[in-house]
Amino acid sequence: MNKRSGFTIVELLVVIVVIGVLAAITIVSYSGISNKAIEASIQSDLSSATKQLKMFSVENNTYPSTIDCVQAESNTNKCLKSSSGNTYGYRGYGQDGFMLVSINGNRCYSITDNSHSVDNCVVIGSQTWMKYNLNVGTTVTNTTAPSNNSRVEKHCYNNLESNCSSSGGLYAQDEAMNYTGVPGTQGICPSNFHIPTDAEWKTLEIYLGMTQVQADATGDRGTDQGTQLKSGGSSGFNALMAGYINIVAQGFTGINNYGDYWTSNTNTTRELRPANATINRATNIAGSFSGFSVRCLKN
Repeated sequence: MNKRSGFTIVELLVVIVVIGVLAAITIVSYSGISNKAIEASIQSDLSSATKQLKMFSVENNTYPSTIDCVQAESNTNKCLKSSSGNTYGYRGYGQDGFMLVSINGNRCYSITDNSHSVDNCVVIGSQTWMKYNLNVGTTVTNTTAPSNNSRVEKHCYNNLESNCSSSGGLYAQDEAMNYTGVPGTQGICPSNFHIPTDAEWKTLEIYLGMTQVQADATGDRGTDQGTQLKSGGSSGFNALMAGYINIVAQGFTGINNYGDYWTSNTNTTRELRPANATINRATNIAGSFSGFSVRCLKN
């Protein structure tokens, strides 16, 4: 009677497949545990930092202008240190609040003085965009035009704060850019983020399938890139139809029908509409005339 020794080729292949499956399960499990640990670290940082910022506000009647630990702490500065592997993005708006972002790689959660923390980053190609329209600063009514003063001023559609909460604020381009006029500026975004340029919007559109010729054109361009960017679209960008305000005429228009976004190039915008699969690019919208949505892009 012959005795078998070792494995047949088929048995070896089965063993290799089983080992591969177990390794994949282990990697997935480790990745899940690692992601949960990162999220817990981010949330812990935000919770601790928010308490410190609000205490600073109570003591100084304003939020700090910076959280830079290189500078000595004062009544305009607060040193905030993040956990290992995390970094902060921050923008203080004086008495009108703050926006704080805890960043780990391409993951980030943001919180403001009057909101809960939210997962606020989506990676699209080589870019990391915020998922939500910016909603920071003090609210002014449709009868008040923003000006270059010490405050960030926003409009809420129909003067309802609930519309800012759900769809973000509406900003004049000059206000959004903090009156710098420099493409790619931080503007009213937190540090480590900026107002995207026209070219960076084109990078996004080309990644989603637009040609360079289409991207460089004005008017409605592309094929289905608008659909990909809209709420529920495959990109995760979650563009909202927040409408806009004509600042000169003091009237609101188009909530649920128009989603207009500033770039940081003078008078240059993007517009999406529910019924259109394309994206409109305009280069002639007066920055002080209209109040549009703002979305921040990671540096």
